[in-house]
Amino acid sequence: MATPHILIIERDDRARALLQCRLAANTNLKATYAACVESAWDKLSRRKFDLVLWNSCSDPARANFRQALEALAGKAANTRTIVFTDEEKPNSLEARGDFLRFCRRPAGDEEILSLIESGLREPRSERNGARPDDAVAIEFEGIIAAGLPMRAVIRRILEAAAVDIPVLITGETGTGKELIAAAIHKRSSRKERPYVAINMGAMARDLIASEIFGHERGAYTGAQDTRPGIFEQGDGGTVFLDEIATMDEKTQVSLLRVLEEKTFRRVGGFKNIAADVRIIAATNEDLEKLVEEKRFRDDLFYRLNVFHISVPPLRERPGAVTVLTDYFLSHFAAKYGKEVERVSPETYRLLRHYPWPGNVRELKNVVQTAVLMVDGSELTPDFIPPRIHGASSCESRSDAVVSFRVGSTLDAVERELIRLTLAGAGGNKKLTAHILGVSRRALYNKLKRHRLI
Repeated sequence: MATPHILIIERDDRARALLQCRLAANTNLKATYAACVESAWDKLSRRKFDLVLWNSCSDPARANFRQALEALAGKAANTRTIVFTDEEKPNSLEARGDFLRFCRRPAGDEEILSLIESGLREPRSERNGARPDDAVAIEFEGIIAAGLPMRAVIRRILEAAAVDIPVLITGETGTGKELIAAAIHKRSSRKERPYVAINMGAMARDLIASEIFGHERGAYTGAQDTRPGIFEQGDGGTVFLDEIATMDEKTQVSLLRVLEEKTFRRVGGFKNIAADVRIIAATNEDLEKLVEEKRFRDDLFYRLNVFHISVPPLRERPGAVTVLTDYFLSHFAAKYGKEVERVSPETYRLLRHYPWPGNVRELKNVVQTAVLMVDGSELTPDFIPPRIHGASSCESRSDAVVSFRVGSTLDAVERELIRLTLAGAGGNKKLTAHILGVSRRALYNKLKRHRLI
């Protein structure tokens, strides 16, 4: 998704500089500035903006406000425009409908940022008919999609549903891979047949084969009865194998046989059983890297990776945090009978600056918990978990210079860097691992080695 690009027309140098500093810290926006409305004409002719913000109160064009406004409306056709003014809206601009909004200049830059966010979120219409803005959340088979990256995922879901081939879904924890697998099944020709999902990471390795393929009576200690596995339970339908990277070598060989020969055997069995199932697999690990490290079979990887869907993490989806926050706020307020209607600008800022290692699932849980605690009509920072406040504090210190004595060992430097990052993240190990670019397991190993826990 392209980064939203806005045009700000502001004559006051100080106000423009302050706003420029605030927006520079927001990686989800690109801003172009003009000192007056006349100097904006060239900029409007060279590119398309997502939003135009004009402070007409200090603009020399205020003397001919209606004429300047109509000229701006013509040059910024089909672009949402917000005008700060105390003037009356000309009747000749009624045709612009919801594209034009008038209001008094907000008291502070936080209010202006909130106004910009709401302007980018609101639906936009085209002259040829209405269309939803790409910054509006839509629901598709239980998936909340906000922004073009997730719209692209939905298109891939529909493409995958139209063909009966294996699908591999990759993405970080909490991005909704299980919802995507279920959506593919619901939109496929197998939708009237069973859908069976299994999380292999939640099972003991020695039981995975039994769960997938079933077992015969007496196959192992405790197998008192013959039991069908998920391939038999899902006959004619879809089998979803989550966290497939945790599968052991022996089970990988058996799964490869299912994909190649369409048959399998129960554990302890001798008879081949036909497998009329579609396999969808998912992982939050880099399977190609595991193949290179000989930890995952390359032939199985190629068999599974016939159709690939990559789910982007929340931090790589510009504007999605704000849109999803509003969506979840409305949803949970209605569900729990709460009167909370809005999110404060400071809360938006905190949520935008948090990297969301748990992705949409984590954001949903945070908003749900906050809504349950709120008594009034506004979601303020008081209801946001400390780890999110800590992330903002850590970011504000990200440019701090840390000195190390020349001659220090690498171990000593690493220990101090981890200690400072952990302190800046408020003790949140998950966030610390994300900032340092390592897995949580690797971080815990380093913490133990440096005796920081």
